[in-house]
Amino acid sequence: MKYSYFAPHKGGKYFIRSLFQYNQKSYSFLSTGYTTYTIITKPCNNGYHSYEWNWEDKFSHELKSWYEVRHLETLDEVLFQRSEGDGMSFTDRSKFALFPVNLYKMFPRIYESDILINPLTSLGYCSMIGGREMNWDMKMKRPPMNVDLEYSINELKNRCNILAYKENLYDWVHNFFMEGYTKILEEQGEDAYVQFVTRHINGCRLFEKYLKNLLEYYRIPYETFSLDTGDYCKTFGLSKSIDISLHDNRFTTLPDILREKSKTWTENYLMNH
Repeated sequence: MKYSYFAPHKGGKYFIRSLFQYNQKSYSFLSTGYTTYTIITKPCNNGYHSYEWNWEDKFSHELKSWYEVRHLETLDEVLFQRSEGDGMSFTDRSKFALFPVNLYKMFPRIYESDILINPLTSLGYCSMIGGREMNWDMKMKRPPMNVDLEYSINELKNRCNILAYKENLYDWVHNFFMEGYTKILEEQGEDAYVQFVTRHINGCRLFEKYLKNLLEYYRIPYETFSLDTGDYCKTFGLSKSIDISLHDNRFTTLPDILREKSKTWTENYLMNH
C-alpha cells in the first residue's frame, strides 16, 4: 500500500518523514509556501538514501534538479539530519517559480514513493498552508498552479490518503506559540507576536475545514488519523517505531524568557476562540 499525508501546519509532517526513512521506505515531499519544489528520497544500499530536489526556474521555466546522498540508518542519523530547506544551500530559492507551469511533469515520479507528503501541490494548490491565498483558492476550488488535475486525482484515489489532526488542541496551539518568529518579536514586540500567531492558528483551522471539503469535492477518499492516539505502525504498515517525544522541541525557537508566557497565550487563545 502507498500512502498520502495531508496535514495543517504543526501536523507531524517531519515526524512521518523520519518514520518512513527509519523504516527504509521511499518518501516524497511537495513544498507549498513561497518556494514551490519537490523532494524525492529513496533507500539505496547499506543505509544510504538518495535525495533529489526538483524545481522550476521562474524565468526560463526549465526544470532544475540537485542530488545528494545521505546515510540514514540509525535513529540519530534520521532525526538529526539537515531539514529539506537547510539542505538547499546549493541554489537561490528566489529564482524558483511560485506557480510553476512545468513542474507537474515530475509528478509521476513523485507518485512512485511509499509516502507522499503535501499532495495538495499535485492538485495545483501551492501557497502557504493556512494562509489567506491558499484558503481562498481551496474554498473556491480554484488551483493557481498548472497541473494535470485528472491524473493527480486518479493517483490519489489509488492510495491510502491520511488526513492528520491533533486531538490535544492545547498542545497543538501551544506548538504555534513556541515556534518563535523571532523577527516579529524583536521588531514589533510581544503583542504583535501573539496577534500574528493567533491569525496563523485561525488560518490553519480554516485550512482543515477547506481541506476536507476539497477532498470530498474531488471524491478522493481519506481517513483521519490522530497524532496523539493513533497507531503509526499499524496505520502506515511499518515495523519500526520512533518515540514521538523525540520531536517535541524540534521546531521550538521561542526565547527561554518567554516560554512560561506561552502557556498563558495558549490558554487565552483557547478561551477566546
